[in-house]
Amino acid sequence: MSIPVAIVWHQHQPYYKNLATGELEMPWVRLHGIKDYYGMARLVERCPGMRCTINMVPSLVAQLLDYVEHKATDEFLKRTEIPADGLSEPDAIFILDHFFMAQWDRMIRIYPRFAELLELRRFGRRPAKRALVDFSEQDLRDLQVWFNLAWFHPVSFDESEVLRSLREKGRGFNEDDKAALLKVQDEVLARILPLHAELVNRGQVELTTTPFYHPILPLLCDMKCAREAMPKTPMPSGHSSLAEDAEAQIAKAVDFHQKVFGTRPVGMWPSEGSVSPDILPLLERHGIRWIATDEQILSASLSTGLRGGFGKLERPELLYRPWRAQVNGAGIDMVFRDHELSDLVGFQYQGWDGEAAAADFVARIQHGAKNKPAGAETLVSVILDGENCWEHYPDQGVKFLSTLYRTLAAGQSGVHPTRVADFLNGSRPTHRLERLFSGSWINHNFYIWVGHQEDRKAWEYVFRVREDLVRETQRRGEAVPALQTGAPADGWPRFKDPALAHAWEELYIAEGSDWYWWYGDDHTSGNDEAFDRLFRTHLKNIYTFLALTPPLFLDDPIKVFAREGTYTLPSQLLQITLDGRASTYFEWIGAGRYRPEKEGGVMTAAGAPLVHQIFFGYEKNRLCIRVDFHELEQEIQASPSESHPASQSAAQSTHIAPAIQAATNLRVLFAEPKGLALKVEAGPPVNILHEGPWPDGQNGARVAWDEIVELYVPFQSLGLAPGQDVAFYIEVTATGGNSERFPRSGSLKITVPPLNIEEHEWMV
Repeated sequence: MSIPVAIVWHQHQPYYKNLATGELEMPWVRLHGIKDYYGMARLVERCPGMRCTINMVPSLVAQLLDYVEHKATDEFLKRTEIPADGLSEPDAIFILDHFFMAQWDRMIRIYPRFAELLELRRFGRRPAKRALVDFSEQDLRDLQVWFNLAWFHPVSFDESEVLRSLREKGRGFNEDDKAALLKVQDEVLARILPLHAELVNRGQVELTTTPFYHPILPLLCDMKCAREAMPKTPMPSGHSSLAEDAEAQIAKAVDFHQKVFGTRPVGMWPSEGSVSPDILPLLERHGIRWIATDEQILSASLSTGLRGGFGKLERPELLYRPWRAQVNGAGIDMVFRDHELSDLVGFQYQGWDGEAAAADFVARIQHGAKNKPAGAETLVSVILDGENCWEHYPDQGVKFLSTLYRTLAAGQSGVHPTRVADFLNGSRPTHRLERLFSGSWINHNFYIWVGHQEDRKAWEYVFRVREDLVRETQRRGEAVPALQTGAPADGWPRFKDPALAHAWEELYIAEGSDWYWWYGDDHTSGNDEAFDRLFRTHLKNIYTFLALTPPLFLDDPIKVFAREGTYTLPSQLLQITLDGRASTYFEWIGAGRYRPEKEGGVMTAAGAPLVHQIFFGYEKNRLCIRVDFHELEQEIQASPSESHPASQSAAQSTHIAPAIQAATNLRVLFAEPKGLALKVEAGPPVNILHEGPWPDGQNGARVAWDEIVELYVPFQSLGLAPGQDVAFYIEVTATGGNSERFPRSGSLKITVPPLNIEEHEWMV
């Protein structure tokens, strides 16, 4: 009795395009395109017996088409195309700040020249403008090439002699090399959508969709549904039902999918796996036969637990089957993702050998669904993001995925792959859900999108702007979009006035879930300010298209970038390599950050603080702290031949004297829990001492002291449980006995995260 497993890859990017300018503000559609969207499809194609489902979000597909059919550009691509000898200083600074935005260990340090340029940049120790002095014209050109080259998927290197030759050349690239690289990039982007269509025709892939701009449908239909999981959640001022907008987003997604791929989709991953009773009639009306969400929604809908202690699945007969949701006058088939299996792929297997991870994955399915607990209806559903986890895998996950696909396709393991629609066509669900809990794939609630004050402020902006748009639409004598209550049409509003069409499009873009994902204290993108600005730009563009003056409140940023003016709070789970170096661009991206200049910290005798900044945050079960020291720089004159083409002050060089060399010890003193401290002695050898009443056997702190100081201490060692606060400050002592405290007054404070904190992490 072979066990069917349905793997669903969700392919999504936020909508980066500014409709007023036609440019994409960020490069991630293009870069994930040449890596994940192409590479993932090619790996399926290479294994003819593999079957899976790929969910293609329409706003992603539309941006891919912009690059392919309309030669769209973005800020990163424009700076790549500029000849290195023609870069202005601002362009060169942009490159030094942004062209290392890749996973450092898996995408940069594996290439010697790219690693050399990363080392030359010295992130965290000096700003780009100072680093620019050390970058020659050739360095900048090599960086332009390597940033783009490193984003190609390994299968493209197998296929392209140009890419292989550039990788082998490694350095000393010329402008012809760069042009050849960009030509291959265009070719790969052009293959993505035809390849997916071909996989559908071959019967390997089912393509599904999501509401067009990735909105949270339940919140559009009735924002008060958030109170089912969070009864005390405040509502944004001026909130009202926007069910007609929800239906418009569904209708356009279905219509667009048919135009691009030739068939209407029957399946859907609702944005963020978010569901409620209100959305079912809208989906049914537009031909959606099945949807997917998380197992916690099933558990809450049935009012029964599915797992016991340590996450052991105790009710596989409930989880491993499709259900028929017969709610609110509509009937939709539903499948529910195995949370644990999905998270293993997304967050855990990246540190494993690929073959071992694939074997473990199959073994877990064999064990969890042994004897087919739901009989002929048994189906194991694994659903996760299809792009972001692979850069944390060696070889972009090729070994893991290739092994897994071969194993499943061979059918000899007792587990075989299936497309969701194929399974439902052969085994219609007999179990009924007569209640559907309102929630998302994360903790079966909507906290991330409406639970924080920043989220609600963003929604208030949308509601206020929409009121203006409705009034202007009526003033111009056209109908405001309404629900389709009769025979289903494509449902997308049409206007005689093109300006109104553009304005309503901008509103639908602003309803996408991604903007609210980055607001609040739960996530950071590394580009939060840019996301905030782009969100407000979309709303401003509504007035621009209508030749009206945007209201002043749209100039007011929503994102709060500091707490009490001195530090920001952690926003997501960290993955720290304890080596005393800034190991990867993303390593500390979710940490809180303290900067002494925000409060005028204590100065050393030399007139500058020893510490440049402090990062602090958490891994799953421990507090993590990083201390960056200032670099004491002396500028010296350089010969004209050494000057940098893009810098006004190129005839200067710098001598670096890192302040860390003057530090003799560092102490972490805890205000909560009181009385505990860690003393780190610079050495050599570096030594860490536990001071105060630490419990016996609970002194598990570890440290690395090199270019920076990194340390961690288990929360258990501090005697802290999830939900409790930890507060600390740092003292640094320099040669001569001078000590500085950071922060000057008060402490840096965070709350110990819940044990399931990793389930919240889903980076773009």
